[in-house]
Amino acid sequence: MIIKKIVDFLENSETGIKFLSFLRSIVKLINFLIPKKDNQIMFESIPDFSDNSKALYDYMRCMGRKYEMIWAVNEINDKFDIPQYKKLSLRQIWEFLRSKYMVTSHGYHLPIKAKNQVFVNLWHGMPLKALSHVRKDDNFLLDSSNDKNYYLIATSSVMRNALAACFNQDPRRIVITGQPRNDKLFKNSNKNLEKLLNVSLNDYSKIILFLPTFRKSIEETNGELISHNFNLADFNREVFSQFLQDNQILFIAKFHPFEESIAKPYFKKMDNTILITNEMLQKNFMDLYDILSCADILITDYSSVYFDFLLLDKPIIFVVPDLDEYRKRRGFVLEPFEFWTPGPKVKNFEEFLKELEKCIKNPEYYSKERKTINNLVNYYKDDKSSERIYKLVFKG
Repeated sequence: MIIKKIVDFLENSETGIKFLSFLRSIVKLINFLIPKKDNQIMFESIPDFSDNSKALYDYMRCMGRKYEMIWAVNEINDKFDIPQYKKLSLRQIWEFLRSKYMVTSHGYHLPIKAKNQVFVNLWHGMPLKALSHVRKDDNFLLDSSNDKNYYLIATSSVMRNALAACFNQDPRRIVITGQPRNDKLFKNSNKNLEKLLNVSLNDYSKIILFLPTFRKSIEETNGELISHNFNLADFNREVFSQFLQDNQILFIAKFHPFEESIAKPYFKKMDNTILITNEMLQKNFMDLYDILSCADILITDYSSVYFDFLLLDKPIIFVVPDLDEYRKRRGFVLEPFEFWTPGPKVKNFEEFLKELEKCIKNPEYYSKERKTINNLVNYYKDDKSSERIYKLVFKG
């Protein structure tokens, strides 16, 4: 309670913000004076060992170059033979101060980065929803830097401009490379999924993946529907379960960690349905992108994961019964929403089943629209994003 009050004071009061800024300046000066290990790279991601950071780490590990690669993690995982240090521990802070390079998916440590450190901000997806400087009611503003040793990446010129607005960043400092995690989409991931779920994919004709955006809980959002029922008030669990069985469909859902406990009991009551948890992925040293290419159809609402899925040219369904409300409350970086989302937009359960049947019968459904948006948001359509970043930053 005391620590929370101190944090609230530092982040929300004028005096606290000034003191925090002064403290960061002192730490940055100390950081600059501490000699760096030229071959040491600290990686960080949320969750641990995931997203763009893990994809670049995997690429560099396979390269066999002589870099000392370490991780800042929320929880130490002794199963992995990887040097790792618990975030905000004295050892982790010391290792950061000694690291020449920092690779992150969330901008971690940027406020105390020294000019003699190379900071690689891979972020965790291209923006569809308004955030930070674009979102007027967002109290959390993203850090940026125009330091020559700071790198922020994008997937296209459109996304570079969107990120520049969100980060309040000079767009000339944002490099179009593609995202390392998307390199995995060009590999067959069936074995990964079978290992993760302990199933045979030969038992199913189609795989559908449901990846909603984070909506928290009903209590935290003043009655906002959570995603385990597709946010459809008239969703019929029994009818959908029978639909999956009749069509030999494996339905897989992955929620934000804070929503997993709410969704778990609900999904246990549906056949041909599996809920993937972060714990399952962590145990197998995987993340979402190790299995994403297995899906024949993606279902989402406002998650920007569909920008990545476009590289596969497979059907996408957008379940958006609260579109007008969401637009007013949260907003989008890219408008009109109807143009930037190349797939059917459904607002009730009957529409949802009809559009799902169309996507199953005809994978080319909305193909023209998908290609249009894919060309706008993904300049590169290959598995070389990690390689491009490696050559850009590490001069390999």
